[in-house]
Amino acid sequence: MTALPKGLRALLPLTALLGFIGVLVLLVRPSELARGVELKTLDWRFRHLSVPARHDPSIVLVMLNQASLDHFEKDGVYWPWPRSMYVPMLSFLKKGGARAVIFDILFTSPSSFDQFQDVSLGNALKEFGHTVLAMETGADAHPLRSAPPPERFAAPGGAALTASAPLRRSVRLPVPEILAGTRLLGDVSVAPDQDGVLRRVPIATRIGDRLYPTLPAAAAMMATGKTLEELAPPLTDGRMMVRFHGKSTTDDRRLKTYDAYPLGDLILSWQSLEEGLQPALDPALFKDKIVFVSMSAAGLLDNRPSPISAVFPGTETVAAATDNLMNRDFLTPAPFSAILAMVLAALLAALGASRLASHAWAALLVVVAASVALAAVACLCFQHGVWLDMVAPQLALGLGFASASAYGYAVEGRQKRYIQGAFSHYLSPEIVRQIADSPEKLALGGERRDVTFYFSDIEGFTTISESLPPEKLTHLMNRYLGEMTETILASGGTLDKYIGDAIMAFWGAPLDCAEHALVACRTALANQKKLADLGPEFDREGYPPVRNRIGLNSGPASIGNMGSPSRFSYTAIGDNVNLASRLEGANKAYGTYILISESTRAAAGDAIEVRELDYVKVKGKNLPIRVYELLGLRGETDEKLLKKARLFESGLDSYRARKFDEAEGVFRTVLKEHGDDHAADVYIERCRDCKIKNPPPDWDGSHALTEK
Repeated sequence: MTALPKGLRALLPLTALLGFIGVLVLLVRPSELARGVELKTLDWRFRHLSVPARHDPSIVLVMLNQASLDHFEKDGVYWPWPRSMYVPMLSFLKKGGARAVIFDILFTSPSSFDQFQDVSLGNALKEFGHTVLAMETGADAHPLRSAPPPERFAAPGGAALTASAPLRRSVRLPVPEILAGTRLLGDVSVAPDQDGVLRRVPIATRIGDRLYPTLPAAAAMMATGKTLEELAPPLTDGRMMVRFHGKSTTDDRRLKTYDAYPLGDLILSWQSLEEGLQPALDPALFKDKIVFVSMSAAGLLDNRPSPISAVFPGTETVAAATDNLMNRDFLTPAPFSAILAMVLAALLAALGASRLASHAWAALLVVVAASVALAAVACLCFQHGVWLDMVAPQLALGLGFASASAYGYAVEGRQKRYIQGAFSHYLSPEIVRQIADSPEKLALGGERRDVTFYFSDIEGFTTISESLPPEKLTHLMNRYLGEMTETILASGGTLDKYIGDAIMAFWGAPLDCAEHALVACRTALANQKKLADLGPEFDREGYPPVRNRIGLNSGPASIGNMGSPSRFSYTAIGDNVNLASRLEGANKAYGTYILISESTRAAAGDAIEVRELDYVKVKGKNLPIRVYELLGLRGETDEKLLKKARLFESGLDSYRARKFDEAEGVFRTVLKEHGDDHAADVYIERCRDCKIKNPPPDWDGSHALTEK
């Protein structure tokens, strides 16, 4: 086989890197962050590239505006209006030959005037014939809103549409007197995207086993005579992307996209016709129009954030969706193959630009030109009804160029990779990062840090080691040390060393950790639980039971790289290290598994539950310290353990007060009520000794800690 030329061989790693970038971009593309940015670029396209002339001129809006309210208020008609006020509007539209009237207003409560108002409006709706009313649905069940709409309003839409329609469990319908007069019913309940912007609307709602159209779908059905299934558009996440054609209202008279008329003008025009006068509006204006009736007065307008504007009339969104359905004018997501092609084009541009790295301005010019070209393609697709991702190709271009440009510098990082490989097995990832970034830190020396130390070893390890052949013992130790170390490193701890079966670790260095004591306590508890969970697995593999004892102590120590110039390790030394080791060994004397010092207890605070065990003197120290058994975390510890701890501590108080008979009685109660407790046995024996050898007057109840 002929070898590749050197130049091509050099490009192979770079090509692989760019291929990885491309795959990464495609994987990140569905993420919430990436989609959020993409949606913002889509909003920009709606605002700047929409063409108002594309809208259907047969769609108009009749708005209950502030001027209409003010005019009729002079005649003594105040808001809320009697529902009979809508009757002359319907009569006027019927005379003009309107094709359909869609109410984007809820009539779910009886009129505040009298029942005649609802009956009057219902009769007018029935007389007009081609009307659509709004209903409201909810995802949660409601005992007073559980009855589904009448079956006559259901609209079969096929299996695919039924599967994608949101299931609703509560319904608010128009009052029966009004509902009886309408031809169709549409759901107005819509949910915006995660950023609060309304870009997509469902076209159907599932209630029980029936499908009901949403308001724009019902309006399109009424206007075209088509079924819901015939109108069904391409859906994303079960919803239709609304293709807006322009900006919203400038005033009540005109919309920049759809014509709009004040409701009051229609009522007054009908009154003029009834009186034989010239009306302000010619009924013929509404010939064959699809009329949406809604509100735009202050306090009544249903504004929702849209791609066009942060304050956008909800009715215009309904009108735009109806327009899309009527004219099959949809915004369709581009196929994955198109997005893949754009990402590949971006990566090729990045590769080309990276070859000009020595000419920074030329490389930058290529990147900018490629970015503009990619954006232009996305904008062109948008104008033709295709939503092509803008962010993914731009991300591929940026990441590809940055990665390719940095590729040359990767060779310079060989030393860093060597350090990471050499030290990552026994240092925390953060220490490895620091050493790799600053190799001078490999020099010998230390610093004084406030940390929490962790010592552990296996209970009865000598017996275990004697009972297993070397191969099985090695396997057991590797498994045990691996599991324990994983928890320590995952919590941000630093593994100092292994000493046979013992583990030494600490928290709070090389980086500060304000809660190092609490983190150490959590880690100790987590390792105890992990070991208990591994018990059945060890048993199946023929290993004896494995438990470990842990000692924790917090305080200052000298920490850093220590050893000879040719061989050293990152470690800690000092009295506080020794105390943690002694506490680990002292577990055996009390029959406990996690002992912590008073400094660790104080630093961890109320986040942990403990049992005070003793007041001990450490060799070489004059002042005794309190030691505690770590029981668990606050809110997660068994109440029986807490009750036992409080009872035990009351016995401890009696013991230190020289009430040895009373103390012995309490410790016996601990055994009686809570079963075996070696610490209670220890204190019963101490009480007996104290009663025989009366302690001296300066006795403080402390005990010399000799266990190592």
